[in-house]
Amino acid sequence: MSKKFISSLLTCSIVLSGIFSVSFFAPQKANASKYNNLTQLPFMGWSSWSSIRKNPTEESLKKAADILAEKFKSHGYQYVNLDDFYQLDWTTTVDHYGRWVVDPKKFPHGMKSLGDYIHKKGLKFGLYVTPGIPKAAVDRNTPIEGTTYHTKDIADLSKGQERSYNFQNMYYIDYSKPGAQEFIDSWAKLLASYGVDYLKIDGVGTWDIPDIKAWAKALKNTRRPIHLELSNNLDIKSVSTWKDLSNGWRTSRDVESYGKETITDWDHVSKRFAQAANWQRYAGPGGWNDFDSLNVANGNLDGLTDEEKRSYVSLWAIAASHFVIGSSLTNLDNYGVSLLTNDEIIAADQSGVVGKRLSRTSTSQIFYQHLSDGSYNIGLFNTGPSKETVSIKWTALAINGSAMVHDMWNHQDLGSFDSGFKTSLSTHDSRMVHVIPTSSLSISPISGATDVNPSQVSFNWSSYSTVEGYHVMIAADPSFKKIIFNQIVSTPKIVVKNLNTDTRYYWKVASISSRSEKLIGIYSFHTKMSTTPAAPDWVLTERKDKDSVSLTWNPTLGSASYTVYRKKVNIFVSNGSYTPIASNLMNPFFVDKTATHQNGVKYAYIVTAKNSIGESKKSFEAQIDDQLTAETAAFLSLFITIIVFSIIFITGRNKSKYTTPV
Repeated sequence: MSKKFISSLLTCSIVLSGIFSVSFFAPQKANASKYNNLTQLPFMGWSSWSSIRKNPTEESLKKAADILAEKFKSHGYQYVNLDDFYQLDWTTTVDHYGRWVVDPKKFPHGMKSLGDYIHKKGLKFGLYVTPGIPKAAVDRNTPIEGTTYHTKDIADLSKGQERSYNFQNMYYIDYSKPGAQEFIDSWAKLLASYGVDYLKIDGVGTWDIPDIKAWAKALKNTRRPIHLELSNNLDIKSVSTWKDLSNGWRTSRDVESYGKETITDWDHVSKRFAQAANWQRYAGPGGWNDFDSLNVANGNLDGLTDEEKRSYVSLWAIAASHFVIGSSLTNLDNYGVSLLTNDEIIAADQSGVVGKRLSRTSTSQIFYQHLSDGSYNIGLFNTGPSKETVSIKWTALAINGSAMVHDMWNHQDLGSFDSGFKTSLSTHDSRMVHVIPTSSLSISPISGATDVNPSQVSFNWSSYSTVEGYHVMIAADPSFKKIIFNQIVSTPKIVVKNLNTDTRYYWKVASISSRSEKLIGIYSFHTKMSTTPAAPDWVLTERKDKDSVSLTWNPTLGSASYTVYRKKVNIFVSNGSYTPIASNLMNPFFVDKTATHQNGVKYAYIVTAKNSIGESKKSFEAQIDDQLTAETAAFLSLFITIIVFSIIFITGRNKSKYTTPV
């Protein structure tokens, strides 16, 4: 199986249905974490814990940074977070000022060198601490940097030990004592010297609020913007404090299923549905709910079905949780990467809107985001043990009349639905759709329109009272770097001529009042097709049972339908040419129910796309590798052995025949 990612195609889908909210392009001032003004949107990155656990090294972190920069940076992922076990045992070892010491065997060039490497990749560097003061610092009574005080002056041994998840032996700090804040200031200054951009404080409880206040103040004093994340299973009753002091807070225990052979499981993931509902109203610009890492890209090691993985990512996105990859980046599977790099799903997470739970039954849940342009992102989830139809009525969202529905995972417009939408879902599966009420379609061309006549395009939008004019921009890219039209007009309409055929355009309009602009909306359209569609970049295959193989491929722009071709390939030769087995497929998936498992036989597939102009080129070939049975393998081994011995015998006989006797 192979998969080639075209970032430009994925980027096109971000704005296809106008799913960006205003806050993505014009972030509001942070309501929390006033000391750093970070995280206007949930952060995105990778964490070492799920895959590397207790054995991080300089080499493994650099490799992770390389892959994150290559495969994920273009989709918004920024942070490379080293989560624990980079330090020596603080029970016995601290530096001159009582702080943790970096393990020189694991990180021979030190933390600053690692931070510099990550920054050169255009990424950000994250590190980890726990509350309190190390036992070794107290035992040695180390001085506190920049003061005349020592660690025994500030340690509170009467409370026992702070909660920690590794070496233990961190003592409480008495913050009423002089030198206490200065100790934390010293540690924060050390982290800033490494180039740290993110700090996770682990083992945090309500009893640690004095520590978090000290760390917040210390990070502010570094004058370096450092994201502060709190972990884990924080008390919701203290959420106002977490909002004031941090940029994110873990709502539950780890998502990992410790003690099992897999990284996680559905039981750990599904607990987040309740948390998404309970914590929803507390998150927003400056501070976000953290559901823990996304472990969906290491195949069977993840412990989840494909459907469960898709629901996992969908829930994180609709609830606007941080997007932190936990999977090993050196062992990625194509399906997992496709989940983590789907830009429409990422845009839902980065919309700045925290999804609300609309409904819940014993076997299903529905969450939604109401975006600033009047549209909705909706997640429909089957949480039950069997197949289920999950439905939503538009009236539940106060939508009057019909609405356009767009499938966000498959990048497909599903059409207009009069009163609601329903979908049949297998167990633990989900559907993410973007819904645009017809009553809100007051712009033309409507977002996602296709086959717009490029010779003369009339742009119209709703008028606004008490405005001085409108600012209209048209670009050939969603980031509006390739601007082809930029004009201020006095009325809510404008005509643009001579656009290119077969081109995706993006346009946005803002109202102007008192010399300031307020974004009305960002939309996209595609001009008339003049060529056949491109072939799918990738095709994924998976055997479902002894008679069935499932296929999935990326939808291509301008395609009206797809055709699947198949041929058999035995161990030695290809069995003829490709023949079509399914045509006029509207969706980018198909189940081949005639692919009976046969010893020594592979099935190879290609997919083409069609429209009114013609058929695309063939996709890359995808094969389903049916493993040989033990009997077949034994036969092949015996066959090869006979051939080898035959060659040796013939060679020896010929050699003796032509050797002259002495």
